[in-house]
Amino acid sequence: MISKTNVRQASIRSFVMLALFALAACQPKQKTPLADTRIITDMAGRQVEIPAHIERAFIDRHSVMMVYAVDTALMVNRVFEYTEAEKKYLKPSFYEGKPYVIEGVAEEIIKLKPDIIIYSQFITPENIEAVNDLQEKTQLPVILMDMDITKYKEILAFLGDVLGKEEKTNELIGFIQTHIDPVLEKAKTIPAEQKKTIYYAEGMKGLQTDPSGSVHSLLIDLLGGINVAQTDVLPGKGMSAVSLEQLYVWQPELILVWSGNHDGLDSYKEIKANSAWQQLNAVKNNKVYQVPWRPFGWIDRPPGINRLMGIVWLSNLLYPEIYGEKDLTAITQEFFWKFDHYEMTDEEAIELLNPQP
Repeated sequence: MISKTNVRQASIRSFVMLALFALAACQPKQKTPLADTRIITDMAGRQVEIPAHIERAFIDRHSVMMVYAVDTALMVNRVFEYTEAEKKYLKPSFYEGKPYVIEGVAEEIIKLKPDIIIYSQFITPENIEAVNDLQEKTQLPVILMDMDITKYKEILAFLGDVLGKEEKTNELIGFIQTHIDPVLEKAKTIPAEQKKTIYYAEGMKGLQTDPSGSVHSLLIDLLGGINVAQTDVLPGKGMSAVSLEQLYVWQPELILVWSGNHDGLDSYKEIKANSAWQQLNAVKNNKVYQVPWRPFGWIDRPPGINRLMGIVWLSNLLYPEIYGEKDLTAITQEFFWKFDHYEMTDEEAIELLNPQP
């Protein structure tokens, strides 16, 4: 015969068990990775479950050189068209058989069956929302990397961990520590009265530009130049329109040229040959410089890791007495070997460093 005491104790035990089950159900569930995946925290603080071994990655335009430097064949897509002059410095595995697909087209990304999507943007609420939306649409892991040039060592270390390429990214970080960090430290010491005024000429005629504060002209600000352009910062590709009359007022000491069609050097030729430009002191004093661009722009286009060589080149051009004379040929060869996987001759380096016709 079961006593009332035993019944009461059994009831209490049942109640306690039900309460424990209910409490457990209310606790937030920790995401547990599958056997062939792992969970990482990206540079925006987002937890993302990624494959343990990544063999195929979709990239955006800002990631292109960063990922290529680490693994030349990982990308499933191509985000730029390349001339034969540019292909010379790139591995065929980087562009051959890769369809031109840019970020934001979820259906096209899914067709390429990448293991992961790598996105590089500044860490803002808007960009975090954009990658969350892309991840939802594609049902693929999307990692967000910062694109702040001053954080490249941190970004490379993160990418090396994600891709299992720490040895390679440590090599790239070493280049930055040797050739970039000392320049950026010295840039902070340049007195205001010694800073040179600069116009960044863009477009086919040189009458488009990006002012101070734009990611496209960042190196001018970063290295102690004064960007003369007094226009609004345009989002996206930038390139604000200006007039020659405005340039007469600004009178920059030096003009940096990004030619819209690169190999044709149309902007540079226009500035040097058109008599209307001759009223500018920079033109009169032969201070017009075509920015190197192969295989990617050294100052911009895209605003990626290619700008590391831009820092070396532009710092030497602007203030060699402050930054110290550099063996630009040797540093260019080192950069192309480590970042572009290309063994460059002295003659090729000299040609790249001096792109004026």
